[in-house]
Amino acid sequence: MAKGNRGVTVLMGESSTAPDSSTRYRVLVGLAMLAPAVFALVTGNIWEDFFITFRCSLNLAQGHGLVYEAGRVVHVFTSPLGVLMPAAISWVLRTDDPQLVLWVFRLAACLALGGAWVLTAGRVQSSLALGVTAGLWLFDAKLAAYATNGMETGILVLFVMLAWRALLDRRVGLAGLALGGIMWTRPDGFVFVAALGAAAWLFPRETRLGWRDWFRIIAWGVALYAPWILIAGWYYGSPVPNTILAKGVQMSDPATLRQVLLYPFTFVFGRNAAHDAFMPPYYFFGGWPGQLWWLGKLLALGAAAAAAWPRCARPARVAGLAFVLGGLYLTITPVAPWYCPAWQVLAYVAFGGLVAAGWEWSRLPRTGRLLVGAGAAGLIVVQAALFLAVCAQLRAQQRVIEWGVRRQIGLELRQAAHGPQETVFLEPLGYIGFYSGLAMRDTPGLCAPEVVALRRSGIRSMAGLIAAVRPDWAVLRASEYAVFTPAELAAFQRDYRLWKIHDVRRQVNEIAWLPGRDFLLFDAFYTIWRRVPPAPAQ
Repeated sequence: MAKGNRGVTVLMGESSTAPDSSTRYRVLVGLAMLAPAVFALVTGNIWEDFFITFRCSLNLAQGHGLVYEAGRVVHVFTSPLGVLMPAAISWVLRTDDPQLVLWVFRLAACLALGGAWVLTAGRVQSSLALGVTAGLWLFDAKLAAYATNGMETGILVLFVMLAWRALLDRRVGLAGLALGGIMWTRPDGFVFVAALGAAAWLFPRETRLGWRDWFRIIAWGVALYAPWILIAGWYYGSPVPNTILAKGVQMSDPATLRQVLLYPFTFVFGRNAAHDAFMPPYYFFGGWPGQLWWLGKLLALGAAAAAAWPRCARPARVAGLAFVLGGLYLTITPVAPWYCPAWQVLAYVAFGGLVAAGWEWSRLPRTGRLLVGAGAAGLIVVQAALFLAVCAQLRAQQRVIEWGVRRQIGLELRQAAHGPQETVFLEPLGYIGFYSGLAMRDTPGLCAPEVVALRRSGIRSMAGLIAAVRPDWAVLRASEYAVFTPAELAAFQRDYRLWKIHDVRRQVNEIAWLPGRDFLLFDAFYTIWRRVPPAPAQ
């Protein structure tokens, strides 16, 4: 072996298929980076929350501090890397153009996904398993979307697959590095390492890692993440992001405990968050065939079957059990499709291993093998069709809703306001907050601790929050305004006057082929209200 390749071989290990010398393997690595890049080029999709983070990034790059509003110290973002990387890009390039910064960020994310695939393919045990895993992975629309729309998903997947590889190979130092990297990407990312660690412990290679090994992994992770904990604690007063506090109000719903207790039953016999992880983004708004749920059900059960079947290769079993445990975590978090891709890729590894084990099982007749192969191919075809459908959906959403409505509302507010101190109450904080530059008071309170406090006190309705916050402006969707009670409506209209309406429902309905149309219709009608100035004193 050439001396220059020794370090790569140590990291990758030996595989029965020797993928590191295969042209097919190199092509798949390229496709792992190309698929999300093509998705971004076709859709132009920019995640709304990217603009929340990027406003903080710009303030840091321009010397105003790592804050959403200059002079108001609130921990408004969740991912340290997700805010620091755009800030660094903006500072180096001397630009405040979000699209230019995002394209550099996208490049880094695509490279990270290529690295994640390198780590994954090095432990997939057969060509068939590799092909099935690749087909599901490359055509995953949520992975492509949230890796390139400003979310930190691409980097998260890299660290998750590094943790999977390191625990499989008993590489304690690399596992600690992965834990630290995951925490820098998402503060709740330790859940991934916990799930993978439990699975690796249950399915050991030879002997299990000892308690000293686990202590070293945790110590490495804590040491790597500790600087951010100290900085955030000193700067914000607490290392816990305000976004977590805001969303935590939603997680306290008593129904969540019931869902957790029923998770094993609903995983097999019903429907739960583990199945919905494979649905299109924003499927819960409607407009998608109801039968799509079975795609998620089959993939989730396949991952569980891989974990349970001793004939499956150990890497697939570890990935499968980690996904099942991850589904439990998805159950207790708010419905958010960006939480899913890093769990999904583990399920794809497990499902690929299940298909390969079923194909190679000596007791399975030739007809059975053909059915296994046809079933796997069918799922990949459905996945590819979803990729195209989501491309069409998010391309239209970006053009009609994001650029046509929400950015425009922000620009109009900026022009009409008397200064950046004027306050705006709304739910969709991203585009409107960034392009207006005003003082935002959002619900559930991502940038507004006072709203979090109000919600915790029991005030949850939009009308109640507006009455308590008393903003200068209110931006309401049609659905939000429609639920005002008569008393709330009378009080609201006494204090506010309708200033402008944005209605693009006709444009949305005129699009001939638009999967998930209801997602766009949800944001197609906005009303903008301005507070009535107080009457002059007599």
